[in-house]
Amino acid sequence: MVHNNKYIDEILVQYFPASSWVTRVGQSGVNNTTRFVLVDHEQYVLRVYETHQDVDKVKYEHAILVALAEMPLPFSISKPIQTTNGKTFVRTGDGKIAGLFRYLDGVNPALDVAAKIHSFGRTAALLSASLAQVHIQQRPAYRPYYEIESTHPRCSLQDVLSFCKNPPKEFSELRTDLLVIHEQLNSFIEQVPAIRQLPHQLVHGDMNASNILVNQDDIVTAVLDFEFVTNDLRVMELAVCLSDFIQPSEEATTTWANIHSFLSGYGQSLKLTEAEIEAVPTLIQLRSLDVFIHFFGRYLDQVSSLDIVKEYIQKCAIRCNWIMDNKNKLITLCTDNMLDVK
Repeated sequence: MVHNNKYIDEILVQYFPASSWVTRVGQSGVNNTTRFVLVDHEQYVLRVYETHQDVDKVKYEHAILVALAEMPLPFSISKPIQTTNGKTFVRTGDGKIAGLFRYLDGVNPALDVAAKIHSFGRTAALLSASLAQVHIQQRPAYRPYYEIESTHPRCSLQDVLSFCKNPPKEFSELRTDLLVIHEQLNSFIEQVPAIRQLPHQLVHGDMNASNILVNQDDIVTAVLDFEFVTNDLRVMELAVCLSDFIQPSEEATTTWANIHSFLSGYGQSLKLTEAEIEAVPTLIQLRSLDVFIHFFGRYLDQVSSLDIVKEYIQKCAIRCNWIMDNKNKLITLCTDNMLDVK
C-alpha cells in the first residue's frame, strides 16, 4: 500500500506534537506497511496494519509486548510507544490502525550458518519460556493452529477437502499434490483430540528469519512482529520454526544439519515432554496445511494470484511427503536434544 507524506505525518503528530521528523520507506510485507522514523536523533518504526482493523487484536498484541519488555530477556522486543494520550496505537485518516515502536539494531539473517541457526533455536526456546509467564486477561484474537477450520473465514474444512479431492481444471496438474494434502488433512483431523491434551501457553506463532534480527556475531538480538501471538500448544512454536528448514532445493545433509543446529540451541534452554516430541512431525505438517489454507482463502477472495496458491500447494505437499519419509528420524533427533527426563 502506498501512503503519502501527509498520511504518515497525521499519524506521527499524535506521538510527537511538538517535534519534526524524517521518514524513509521500510520493507513492507503482506500484512503491514512500514516506515522508519527519525525524531530528535531517536529512531522508531511505524507500522500500519493493512489486513485488518480489529482494535482488540492490536490491544492484545501490544499488552503482551509491554509485559515481555518488563522481563530480563537476552534479546530485544519491539515495545510499542505511547501517544500523547497514553494509547499504543492510533487510527489513520482512512480508518486503519497504526502503531509506533522503538527501532532495534540488527539485520534479518539468512539461516545458512550453524551459529545463527543455533542462536535462533536458543532464542525460540527462551521466548517460549518467557511467554509461559505472561498472563493477559483479554481473550486471544487468534485460535490455536490445530483449530484448522478457523484458518480462513472463506474456507470451511469440508470445502478444502472437496477442493483437494476434486480440483478444478486450473489446478489439474497439481492433482497428485492435492491428494497428498487431502490425505494429511484427514489424518490430522483424527489426531486433534490427542493434540488438544498437550501443554498450552502463549506462542509467537510466526517465528522465522524475517521476524528476528542478528548482529555481526550471528547472535539473535531481537524478535519482531507479535501480531499472531495466541494461546496454543507450547510445542507449536518449535514446529513452526522447523518447518522452514524443510526446503526441496537443499541437500538432505544440509537440511538435517540445520535441524540439528536449531534443536541443539533450543534444547539448551527448554525441554519438552515425550508426548510433545511425538507430535512434532504432525505439527510441522499442520503449519504447512495452515499456510496453504490461508493462501487458498486469499485466492478465493481474489487477493492472491493463481500462481501464488499453486506455489503453496506444492510447498505443502513437499513438506508433508518429507515428514512421512523422515518422521522417525526427526523424533529421534528431537528426543536426543529436548526430552525432559525429570
